[in-house]
Amino acid sequence: MFTTRQRAAAPAAMLAACLAVTPAVAASGTASFLVVHGIPGRDVGSTIDPALPVDVLINGSLCLLKNLTFGEIAGPFDVPAATYTVAISLANPISPCSNTAVISASVTLSSGEYGAVVAQLSSSGAPTAGVYPVDVSSVGTGNVRFVTVHAADAPEVTVKVASLGAKPEKVSFKIKPGDTKDKEVPFKPGFALSIDAGGTTVAGPIDINNAGVQSLIFAAAVGNATSGSVTILTKLLRSVF
Repeated sequence: MFTTRQRAAAPAAMLAACLAVTPAVAASGTASFLVVHGIPGRDVGSTIDPALPVDVLINGSLCLLKNLTFGEIAGPFDVPAATYTVAISLANPISPCSNTAVISASVTLSSGEYGAVVAQLSSSGAPTAGVYPVDVSSVGTGNVRFVTVHAADAPEVTVKVASLGAKPEKVSFKIKPGDTKDKEVPFKPGFALSIDAGGTTVAGPIDINNAGVQSLIFAAAVGNATSGSVTILTKLLRSVF
């Protein structure tokens, strides 16, 4: 099980080799994870770079990601199943991963599991980390699966999925803060994804045109509802054309 206490920098094989040397707690098998930067710089401070570039350090020794900016989704990374320490710091272009961590987490990856580690804002607006499961099992014939996580500093929201075209099909579902929701919908050549809160659209719509039949699409709601920075981040994880 994924638990938390709260552009790929290395090929998957090299990453697995590096992490296999120093896991905090070793296990058997492999796991996979994404790293999502979901903290807008403008919500941290008025003088902060809106892109808020960060470095990600694993187990105190592996600088996994350098200069990851708001809105980027890195990975997936395939690693030995184990418990890892994750430290996120403001990016240091001269000496990456050397700044003091602003977010620290302990992440347990069990064999065969797939998840997303999200740098996000807490309910009090502070930088934190959330860990979310991602269902990567087979998608039903003729369908597309949306795996959506609510990692925003916002109340319960409604996610709306509409197929593109003259006669769009529409599907909507509610999701609470900190939750993951999976939804399969009939495949169409394109979709528009948006998020509503209190009957008002707060993010999107954004078009998704690169999905084929039996696609798996990861989506994350991030940002802050009060400041109006709620954003939808997406990544196509798998597609069968």
